[in-house]
Amino acid sequence: MDIASMELSDLAQPPALSLGTEAQRSESERELLASELAPVDCGWQAWLFVICAFTLETFIWGFGFCWGVFQNYLTSSPDSPFLGSTQTAISTIGTVSLAFAYLIGFVSIALLKRYPQHVAKILWTSLAVAVGSLILSSFATQIWQLILLQGVVLGTFSGVLYAPALLWVPEWFVAKRSLASGLIFCGSGVGGGLFPVIVGFLLEKTGFRWTLRIWALLFGLFTGLATWFIKPRIPVSRARETRIAPVDWSFFVHPTFIIVAITTLIQALAYFPISLYMPTYTSALGLAPINGQLVLSVFNLFSVVGQIIFGYLCDKISYSRVVMVSGLGAALSAYLVWGFARNLGLIFTFVILFGSLSGGFSSIQPAVAAEVAGANSLSSGVIVGSLGAMKGFAAIIGPIIAGSLYNPADARAPSTYGLFGFGRVTLFVGGMMLATGAGGLASAIFAHLRQSRHSTGPS
Repeated sequence: MDIASMELSDLAQPPALSLGTEAQRSESERELLASELAPVDCGWQAWLFVICAFTLETFIWGFGFCWGVFQNYLTSSPDSPFLGSTQTAISTIGTVSLAFAYLIGFVSIALLKRYPQHVAKILWTSLAVAVGSLILSSFATQIWQLILLQGVVLGTFSGVLYAPALLWVPEWFVAKRSLASGLIFCGSGVGGGLFPVIVGFLLEKTGFRWTLRIWALLFGLFTGLATWFIKPRIPVSRARETRIAPVDWSFFVHPTFIIVAITTLIQALAYFPISLYMPTYTSALGLAPINGQLVLSVFNLFSVVGQIIFGYLCDKISYSRVVMVSGLGAALSAYLVWGFARNLGLIFTFVILFGSLSGGFSSIQPAVAAEVAGANSLSSGVIVGSLGAMKGFAAIIGPIIAGSLYNPADARAPSTYGLFGFGRVTLFVGGMMLATGAGGLASAIFAHLRQSRHSTGPS
């Protein structure tokens, strides 16, 4: 089968475009229709899509992952308009934004797929609301206003704006889909690496309110350009003829999915507090804010390194083994490095180890989806979205738990372990990562039992 015919039958997540049933259209008709489309896996249009999707990934997720810099500024800087607010209240702003971006992704993909003729209107409206929420946030005088505007509204409409980056990848790439997806997903690491330093500089030089206004301009400019140029490969006129294959919702009761979903929730409960609290921890050493910003940048960058390494390993070994390595390794780095980190060198060592080992966890999702859904590509996409929703819940719950465990009153108290009031937070993070490793073990045991049952069953 040539590539033009293959890609029409192989588009996945969303489901492949059906230009009519096999009985209704001849092979020559289908090849003619395929030839009218831009080439798949190559050509400037396909790589322009990657650049646009990378830009969306960078500015949406990269900005979300640098909230720890905002949090440290708002809770400790004399120039903070919200000085005196609790860590938990401030952290809620960033975690709610991430949570809604994760949670809305599943709905957004379905919405854009269901109404392809309205995609442009939906995206431009989302961009306008997201930029508007940043500008209005700059005038906020109470924490609840920031939670609503910079948390709920920005997170929701940024999640909608990001949907094409996932929705249209299978249209543009078949043989090179993993390569294209990998390049796109690197955007969160690039943004997460660069933006903490940029945001920290803006906060120091211009203050909180003008930082948001400047960021609204940058966000609107770059995501606006990406939204203008990002296009589906299949024209709207043909997308409206698409017959959407039904999702096999039985995966919700599949034991593998249940185990991995619970494990994902537990793992994310430990991951997000580190992203939020490392700048605060670094500041407790008495170091300049730039050090905390660099620590967060390194953490985000090595999370991407972990994704690449673990993604490669998932192609070679069982994903359950990857989960066990990720969970146990991250737990040990928390217990043995962070627990004793009283200088910048140990902090950098911790974020490199923890970022690589815990950040790579999300790389198991495609392997899990393939095991549970098999060849049903639409169900595979829904599974990945559902696991992302679990991370969304954890993005809210995890930092709230960590905030309740953090005791700033102990920041100057002498201690040999769990320094600067983070003793209980360290134990919580390490415990959740040990539970993550146990989840990987449970997945491996279930897979072994299922394989044994099949091998001993009737032939």
